[in-house]
Amino acid sequence: MFTFDIERISDEVDITLLLDKVFGPGRHEKASYALREGVDPVSSLCLVARGPSGLAATIRFWPTIVRDLITNTVSEALLLGPLAVDPDIQGSGVGSSLAFRAIHSAEAKGYQRILLVGDPGYYSRFGFAPVLPSFITLPGGKDARRLMVRQSASLPSLPAVGTLLPWSAQAAAQSIPTDNAGMAIAV
Repeated sequence: MFTFDIERISDEVDITLLLDKVFGPGRHEKASYALREGVDPVSSLCLVARGPSGLAATIRFWPTIVRDLITNTVSEALLLGPLAVDPDIQGSGVGSSLAFRAIHSAEAKGYQRILLVGDPGYYSRFGFAPVLPSFITLPGGKDARRLMVRQSASLPSLPAVGTLLPWSAQAAAQSIPTDNAGMAIAV
């Protein structure tokens, strides 16, 4: 049996150990990690699953910016990841349960666009679709062949040509004006 709750500060060591176990020590070299560098996760959305042996799974969300390289406008989004499940219990459904809970929590709090870098075969079950044919790059010039999005049907599509940037107050200040639900408004 697993319990699900918001990540605690005291979980940090166990989360780091789990991420190293699942993704290896080279995980920091991935382009998605550049989007997290120097940025705090959205703590109210970061969840863990606890089992009889301790921390069993983790999921985090990070604020990020999507820059349209044609119009030079930006919009905010959430970056999901990493989602990690202890290899000893993979296939038990705990990862799916954790992901569904976290995604629904994010949407209940008004987030309407969630991006991730991952396997379409796994993440499509959560309503994510490949970003392609849009061409959106990640830091380091890497293309986003594995970039996926889940967003409200009422939001405009992602830009045809864009880039993901780490969230910053300066970049967010350049965001497309939105209402409280993250919907673009005319100015």
